[in-house]
Amino acid sequence: MEMSSNAKEVQKELLGSEDPNNSTSLEDKSSRFEMFVDSLNNITHKVSMIVLFLMMFLTTGDVIGRYFFYKPITGTYELTGLAMVVVIFLSLGKTQLKKEHISIDFLTSKLPIKIESILNVLTSLIMLVLLSLTSWQLFEYSRRFGNQTSGDLGIPMSIFAIVAAIGILFYALTIVLTMWKSVAKVVQKNES
Repeated sequence: MEMSSNAKEVQKELLGSEDPNNSTSLEDKSSRFEMFVDSLNNITHKVSMIVLFLMMFLTTGDVIGRYFFYKPITGTYELTGLAMVVVIFLSLGKTQLKKEHISIDFLTSKLPIKIESILNVLTSLIMLVLLSLTSWQLFEYSRRFGNQTSGDLGIPMSIFAIVAAIGILFYALTIVLTMWKSVAKVVQKNES
């Protein structure tokens, strides 16, 4: 079925391309990147949920052992603190994807969409730089830990610095995705 030249012009204006089946489009690459970032953060978030669940059982067992049998579980305080590193840092990216971080937008929400998007790009860029530096420093910090272990249980501390650095790195990827979406809003045509 052949399209008229007028229909092709309308299609080109609406879709930005004469061929809507062009699989190398920018939107397709953006969608694949979004799926990649989403899958990474889903995995890390599930790990953090499992660790939180185990931490709950550990704390419950410690309380029961302490008050009913006068025998607490050795290292519970230490494990809880180290597990919180895993829970917090591996959940940052998923929280960003769900837009559940605290944001104060009473001023920017009154601005036009393009200006709001430009501000989002700038804040995302600042966040990206800070998160990249933080992740890099956490990796360096893990190297400086050397053979240092925790007090009661002797768990290598460098593992938790690496987990934190990975969590920050995945969070930075979500910031890249957020920035990409804001840039797309800035360059969109016919929007104020």
